Amino acid sequence: MIKLFLDLDGTLAKFNSKRNALQRFDNEKGFFANLKPYKYIEVINEIATKENVEVYIISATPNEQADLDKMAWIKTYLKDIKQDNICFCRLNENKAKVIKDKLNITIDNQCILLDDYTKNLIEWKNLNGIGIKRLTSKANNSRKIWKDYSIKSLLQLEKTLEKISLAQN
Repeated sequence: MIKLFLDLDGTLAKFNSKRNALQRFDNEKGFFANLKPYKYIEVINEIATKENVEVYIISATPNEQADLDKMAWIKTYLKDIKQDNICFCRLNENKAKVIKDKLNITIDNQCILLDDYTKNLIEWKNLNGIGIKRLTSKANNSRKIWKDYSIKSLLQLEKTLEKISLAQN
């Protein structure tokens, strides 16, 4: 079974389009909860209802208030994600290590991370996971550091998951 791990900021939620997002995120109550989702967010809920995919959220926050804001956002837009599959870490923590420590899941080639931040994808890949780069106007891979899977639209996610599955068989 595929385990699909999803980042939120800049991947599913329009974080980078807000002025002073990093500073506001750190101390403005409700900041994240009020962000708009990227177009086609409903694709995530559709994938979460499939039998062959388990969907998780792994997202970094600066503090517990931001955790609460993100949880409110998830409850609004990602209703089909199980509560036990939501995991927050602190900024600059290795997401793969957090998944292992908090959810007791060892990252392997059945674990796929969708993230806009190349550093997270590289750390994930170094532990034998598979990464998909979420390309946006802010995270466009212009330096060509990430060479593996990438998507521009959430509509491409399901086909990319199929490609990964076929490549493994």
